[in-house]
Amino acid sequence: MPYFELKNDEISFPPAYFADIEGLLAVGGQMSVERLLLAYNSGIFYWHFPLKHIKWWSPDPRIVLIPEAFDIPVSRWETLNKEFTVTMDSDFEQVLRNCQQLYNIDGQMDNRWLTERMFRIFTELHNIGKSHSVEVWKNSKLVGGLFGVANGKIFFGEYLFSTVDSADELAVLSLVKHLKQQRFRLLDMQKQTFFLPGIEYDELPRLEYVGICKENASQYKDAQTEF
Repeated sequence: MPYFELKNDEISFPPAYFADIEGLLAVGGQMSVERLLLAYNSGIFYWHFPLKHIKWWSPDPRIVLIPEAFDIPVSRWETLNKEFTVTMDSDFEQVLRNCQQLYNIDGQMDNRWLTERMFRIFTELHNIGKSHSVEVWKNSKLVGGLFGVANGKIFFGEYLFSTVDSADELAVLSLVKHLKQQRFRLLDMQKQTFFLPGIEYDELPRLEYVGICKENASQYKDAQTEF
């Protein structure tokens, strides 16, 4: 299928609706904080595959979770919180390193790989208050967590990990609870590395999703994202 080839020195994207039937829109372009944020604002996300190339995607429909409409199961919430302790943004680097340990498997360098370049970019986003982590602890040991990017009132999920049963579930539920409290409009489940079995997701047509992203970007263009 045809796709667009992006220039390294030009930070722009073709309209998301030009993506092919699988959602592939474009390939290439020098990765940067500015390009990544523009992708989010345009309803687009990246996957490295193969590792030397960046592929940009906008599938139809888009998998999301609507925090306002999501009911957190009270009994499950209470049970998990008795077993674990949850923090936010207390150890961003170690969450990313644990995700690398889980997904960066030698001999299986697929699109789930978290490269050092992306590690630096997400850290830079964290330093300016846009990338955030949820940490799950047991007996003072980090056993689960997630991270993603908050831009306006949309949270773009990136990676999720767990080294013990149910720690990832509590990480997601804690994130959703926080997003509900902060009145976030969407949790974007853009990648397989953020999916969790048992969580009910929603689907939005690509045009509707892209419209929400652009509206969000315009509304919060000059505002600091609150997380």
